[in-house]
Amino acid sequence: MNRLELESTLKESQINALKGQINPHFMFNSLNNIRGLILENPAKSREMITRLSEMLRYSLTKSENNTIALDEEIEMVENFIAISKIQLEDRLQFVAEIEETTLKLHIPPMIIQMLVENAIKHGISQIKNGGILLLKIKEENTDLHIQVNNTGQLSQQKGTTQLGLKNIQRRLHLIYGETATFSLSEVENEVVAKIVLPIS
Repeated sequence: MNRLELESTLKESQINALKGQINPHFMFNSLNNIRGLILENPAKSREMITRLSEMLRYSLTKSENNTIALDEEIEMVENFIAISKIQLEDRLQFVAEIEETTLKLHIPPMIIQMLVENAIKHGISQIKNGGILLLKIKEENTDLHIQVNNTGQLSQQKGTTQLGLKNIQRRLHLIYGETATFSLSEVENEVVAKIVLPIS
């Protein structure tokens, strides 16, 4: 019993430590971008401040849970995309294909946000003309499939994304064991990140 309790406590500590790495790097840049927008477009800057505050609230409160409803994570992602568009403007095109039946399923918090942030920071923002970010989520048999595609090449991202990717892999392993998978590949000039989770 003591050994099992120790293992459980260790696993919880590991998950909490990994969550601590998730605070978005772009917060300071976002504040600077919003500051530049205040004189140009006060209404837009107020909207962005609201979105940023919602993201901060999410990262502080939802990270206390090992899993949250998918629709809450999607709201976080939409806020992230909106803020990213201040800097990238038309260079960032976002497309979401999400099966409605998946929205109440549970996933680890911040995990899609990390994939999206990775795709923008190390993919689309590095391309002069920008590109497309596609988020696809669907049920398949007894699994939930989460996929993020971005214009670019995997060779451009190697060495810059290791911490975030290791975080995702470790969290999935701690929460789901061997029943969840994560992969990163390149298909026809697109980087494809894919997570498969069991539906509980």
